[in-house]
Amino acid sequence: MSKDLAETALIDQHIYKGFHPHEGPQDVYECHICGYYHLTSKSLSRNERLQEMIDSGEMKKKQEAQRWERF
Repeated sequence: MSKDLAETALIDQHIYKGFHPHEGPQDVYECHICGYYHLTSKSLSRNERLQEMIDSGEMKKKQEAQRWERF
């Protein structure tokens, strides 16, 4: 999985599972064993793309839209 795809998966997890900003996976990292990117909740900082979505309010909008889609 590429870094871009891993970051998209990270953001999707927050949208579809409704994580609060401090919950769930927080960043991606490149695995030195397989060379692919994985999600991690043990990061010292939050992924920049994820943080931008949280700060701008876009994450809340997408999470709300996801809740409405379930009905």
